[in-house]
Amino acid sequence: MVAGLVFSLLILGGAVFSALSQPWMGVTFGFDQQRNMPVIESTHRALREVLPRNTAVAGLSDPATGAEKTLYGFQPLLEPPSLPTFTDYNRYLHQEGDVAEFLRGGAVTLILAEGGRVTLPLTHNRPAYALPLDFWLFNVFGMIAWNLSLAVVAVRPSAMAARLLVVSGAGFMMATVFNSLYLARELALPMETLRLFSQLNQIGLTVFLFSLLALMLHYPRCLAKRGSIAVMIALATAYQLNASQQWMEWPLHTHYLPIFILYLVGVLIAAAQWRLSRDEPLDRAVLKWILLSILIGMGLGLAIYFIPIALAGEALMPQWVMVGIASLLYVGFAFGIVRYRLFDVQIWWLRIWGWFLGGLGVVAVDLVLVAWLNLQPVMALGVAVVSVGWLYFPLRQWGLRRFGSGLAVDQRRLVEQVEAATRALPSRDVNEHWQHMLTEQFSPAGIEQLGHAVDDIRIQGNGAELEVPVLHGQGALVLTYPERGRRLFSAHDVGYARSLWQITRRILTVHDAEIEAVRTERSRIVRDLHDDVGGHLLTLLRQAPSERYEQLARNALQGLREAMQAMDPEADVVLSDCLEEWKLMLEQRLESTGIELIWEQSVDCQNRLLTTRQAINIQRILAEGISNAQKHASPGYLKVQMILNNSTLVLSIRNDGVTHHQGQQKILRGRGLNNMTTRARELGGALDFEVQAGTACLKATLSLDSE
Repeated sequence: MVAGLVFSLLILGGAVFSALSQPWMGVTFGFDQQRNMPVIESTHRALREVLPRNTAVAGLSDPATGAEKTLYGFQPLLEPPSLPTFTDYNRYLHQEGDVAEFLRGGAVTLILAEGGRVTLPLTHNRPAYALPLDFWLFNVFGMIAWNLSLAVVAVRPSAMAARLLVVSGAGFMMATVFNSLYLARELALPMETLRLFSQLNQIGLTVFLFSLLALMLHYPRCLAKRGSIAVMIALATAYQLNASQQWMEWPLHTHYLPIFILYLVGVLIAAAQWRLSRDEPLDRAVLKWILLSILIGMGLGLAIYFIPIALAGEALMPQWVMVGIASLLYVGFAFGIVRYRLFDVQIWWLRIWGWFLGGLGVVAVDLVLVAWLNLQPVMALGVAVVSVGWLYFPLRQWGLRRFGSGLAVDQRRLVEQVEAATRALPSRDVNEHWQHMLTEQFSPAGIEQLGHAVDDIRIQGNGAELEVPVLHGQGALVLTYPERGRRLFSAHDVGYARSLWQITRRILTVHDAEIEAVRTERSRIVRDLHDDVGGHLLTLLRQAPSERYEQLARNALQGLREAMQAMDPEADVVLSDCLEEWKLMLEQRLESTGIELIWEQSVDCQNRLLTTRQAINIQRILAEGISNAQKHASPGYLKVQMILNNSTLVLSIRNDGVTHHQGQQKILRGRGLNNMTTRARELGGALDFEVQAGTACLKATLSLDSE
């Protein structure tokens, strides 16, 4: 990059030296279309009284020989490539060469159209301040393009796209340098010098354009086979040889029509790249940078300079404006190749295209009204602005809704998400619901969990990934490619996800405070029950007048203990201990009844923990099922099965004491069966009861992960 900067400074120094060596008399010339001859636009301070502004110059005279040259029809500072045919091009070169013959000596006499002559000294040591602004702007723009392309190849030295960008940057700088040299002429240059500068400018422009086409063929997707670079070099060489040897005239405009054609070829290549990148958001974002650069940059150049010259013979803007816009191509190409902020290009893409198309529409309508309907420029501009505005703004709003749907915040959807988050709290499913919320909002192509935590929502991988912290505990979620892979995450997505996360976190904080308040109140109630009701039941137990009242007091005390345990949500029990207690409880209840107990269990993980509520509900379903069998049947055996598969516990109680009358299909559901059904539902399960062939079966399917 340093070497490239030094090289460009040396080129600038050479251009300045060459421009200062041109003959100079201290006059700035323009052209009067009505009088068809050059006029004085400005002069050096010492000549202002002698040569007032707008003085027409009809010819030149050599003070030494007395020879004269008419300037009628001669347009100074005309760009030779702007002439539509080779014939016009050659005629102008000869005409300028003839004028330059009078600028070789030490002085020249201006023949004024109003009469009179003014002799001016000529110097070949022009002062630097006399160089026109266009000269400096052209060289600055060329240096910007060249050094930006070098910066890209410094970042990605092995990328074919970066190398092609450097070649195009070299061509751009070459075109601007030699363009600036013939723009810096005061009146005329020798024919061969002007021809050389013009041809070198055309060669630089050819290298610039064909290199960009080759770049678009190879980036972001390679559309061409091996050898395509050689084909592009051959086409560029043939194009340039035709321009220099003047073999074939192009219709409409010899020098500028090929630029239109190359632009259209670039549009076709861009369309092919767009189609191939439809399932690759990163490539699509890179392509958007490039399209913003080429289609808009070159499109503006065509709109304000090349097309008006080809159609009307006059540009809408000075040439330096077009060159400055073209130099911005390298900013977009640099951002695209180094993949700078690809996640934001969607927003810029829509806004810039909207601005560009609106402005282009005004320019196009204005040209049509002026060229074809002969309206005055001011009136044509007003009509163009109004007519385009009526169509542009509705279309712009439609485009933002159609193509920018992923960028707008749906307020109603946000409210629904917050309400859903509120319903999900508090539970162990907070993070699961958070993941569901993100999936609903962004529709990512994939979502994964990270083992480490992140402190903020951030974009990774040039917009391919969005890292989001979880709501509860440690960890994070990584979302990839929103809208099912059709685009990248943007800064707008970060802001939306951060707002959603902050709102949900605040809801969680409020709900945690509510839970803590409930827990505190439960603890107080448990203490009161233990100290007051528990104490009274112990007294009743000790003073019971008979075994029956003693057993009732003991059962009430046991129920109170279970209720107090259930009010402690943090208390857990081991499943294996519960199984032993439940089996012992049933054996004791059936010991004096003569009913055989058949106990079967198939439990994968007996060390599994149950909450107190789960343990109490299962125990009471079991106890109520045994009581129902004893009350409504005369069983010879009771078969109890416990099967645990993953997180599902299947409890079944089967007995053989059902008579034919009891086995009718229609079974009235009593309070006991309804209570068991309610307890099963509390555990996220269901309860079934059926009677068949003298056998009754009660089956409860319970989820141990329901809390």
